[in-house]
Amino acid sequence: MIQNLYFDFYGVTTRLRVVPADVDEALFYFQGQQLSQPPAGEPDVVVTLSCTEWPERGFFTSLLRKDNLAKRIEIDRRTDGSWARVVDHAFTGWSEIPSPLPPFRYSDLWMTTAVGPGTCLRMPDGQGLLITGANYVGKTSTSLVLCQRGARLVSDSLAVLDLTTGLFRRHDSPLGFRRGSRRHHLDKITSGVHRETVSPDTGLVLLVPPAEFLGVPNLPEAKVDRIVHLERHASPAEPFTTDSDLSSWFSGADRHEIAQHLPEVTTVVPVPEEVSPRQIADLLESAL
Repeated sequence: MIQNLYFDFYGVTTRLRVVPADVDEALFYFQGQQLSQPPAGEPDVVVTLSCTEWPERGFFTSLLRKDNLAKRIEIDRRTDGSWARVVDHAFTGWSEIPSPLPPFRYSDLWMTTAVGPGTCLRMPDGQGLLITGANYVGKTSTSLVLCQRGARLVSDSLAVLDLTTGLFRRHDSPLGFRRGSRRHHLDKITSGVHRETVSPDTGLVLLVPPAEFLGVPNLPEAKVDRIVHLERHASPAEPFTTDSDLSSWFSGADRHEIAQHLPEVTTVVPVPEEVSPRQIADLLESAL
């Protein structure tokens, strides 16, 4: 039996069609965007997710388990009163197409937003901060230390820039705890709502909704005043500034339109090997 869930992703209403096993998982990832009742009219986008090889198992469970079962993503978009199938994609491992939730690539959000890897916070002094860097450099764990010091999270892992306002929007993707951060916070994580998955690079990863871990919801939005890029260095080095890099931003909008809402320069903070998140936060605060 297919069940329908409804979400509002930055003004784009989305109907998600899944099997019952997927309902709790979908709400785990996107509860903050769920609509309490179906919209009065037709949604803008319909997303159908299925684990075709074992339907009862569910799409999300198959993804988390990395079980290599056959899965399928179907996306239908409503344009000018008619529907068109824009994606019909089958895969077994991790899909190479852009994520259908939120439907950044498959709705009007393609031209009105820009998204990129990074963690967005509002610092205690009111400044908005975007932390970027390579995978596993410590963006999430450092942001949690900053939150302990009075910062507020807007989004982790994915930064969502609204090009109509110039503000970064809230995104409630789960926090991922791996290696040292997982061991450090294990009791707190496992005592609440969480999920488990496995990364080929870092092993076991525990996923926790940010509000569950931090005790407060993410802020609705913030203007980014500074960009800090964390960069691994074999030996200690001084922070330096460089032109902000737009190459990783995912959007159909012109790069000049994106650039006008971002700081022109980025502060690069060299992070020596084997330093703790608290030490990285100290380096970041000193650089600012």
